[in-house]
Amino acid sequence: MGRSFTNGGHDNMPLYSKVLKENNLSTINDMLPLYKDLGYLVSRENLKTILDRIIEHEDYTLLLLFKDNEIVGFSGLCRMMFYEKEGYYMRVLAFVIKSEYRNQGLGKVLLKKSEELAKEKDCHVITLNSGDREERDIAHKFYLKSGYKRKT
Repeated sequence: MGRSFTNGGHDNMPLYSKVLKENNLSTINDMLPLYKDLGYLVSRENLKTILDRIIEHEDYTLLLLFKDNEIVGFSGLCRMMFYEKEGYYMRVLAFVIKSEYRNQGLGKVLLKKSEELAKEKDCHVITLNSGDREERDIAHKFYLKSGYKRKT
């Protein structure tokens, strides 16, 4: 079941998040532009295979963000074990908001929901990597503003 919430007063648009549990053509069609926004050029067939594998793997989670029943963003997460100590951490492997919905607070909402999901899965640390390219500068500023620290 998805979690309902509002996005802090930005146009009072109804938002909700949910973990992808089953794959269908509608999901694939909504996800293709998001994959393109990430720079991942995949076909429908390849995306179906990728999503099916993610759904089947217990440590992988795809958290979808919806606005009016349209997928407007997602966070691809993986629960991992520490090598140096006991416990788990969550790693963000992919994070995107559809380009036409950016700068409306939706990234902040999705990141918060990702952090909540990490805690639910007994992860007390969340990490991410973001490409060291000029076109990633806006994303880097977003993560820093959200409380993440830059490491090399």
